[in-house]
Amino acid sequence: MAKASDLNNKDLIVGISAAVLFIVVGIVLLYVGFYFYNKVEKIREGGVKTEGTIIRYERRGTRTPQMKDMFVVPIVKFQTVTGEEIVVEGKVDNTSILQNLCEGGEQVEIIYDPLNPKNAVINTFAELWFLPLLTWVIGIGFILVPPFTIWKHYKEQR
Repeated sequence: MAKASDLNNKDLIVGISAAVLFIVVGIVLLYVGFYFYNKVEKIREGGVKTEGTIIRYERRGTRTPQMKDMFVVPIVKFQTVTGEEIVVEGKVDNTSILQNLCEGGEQVEIIYDPLNPKNAVINTFAELWFLPLLTWVIGIGFILVPPFTIWKHYKEQR
């Protein structure tokens, strides 16, 4: 029959192993957030700003047959300094941000890579910063929650 101290040691090993795994995932998410951040900074620093026109909104993603379309992204057309017409779509759900402010045909600011104009982003806070901030917040949660949970569990045990 196992002793209570043996069970506590096994619980401790499992808890610490899980915490280490969560912390590693959190560090990876922080790194991914910095990757997205660097992409944003690169296009902001080296990109060309221009005006684009929202030509329509399109629904993206499916969850279940009852919820066919999960989110709405703007489709924007703009012209490069060389006269080339480019069509890009937003990267985040702008239902409440752009669609409520802009109907189709409205102008929005675009930042595009002059070497690859299809690498363009709508110059809004959500379009630029959603992915870096989301991965940072989740990563920090993965790093902070496990040690706190272990500390709280063993504090209650005493």
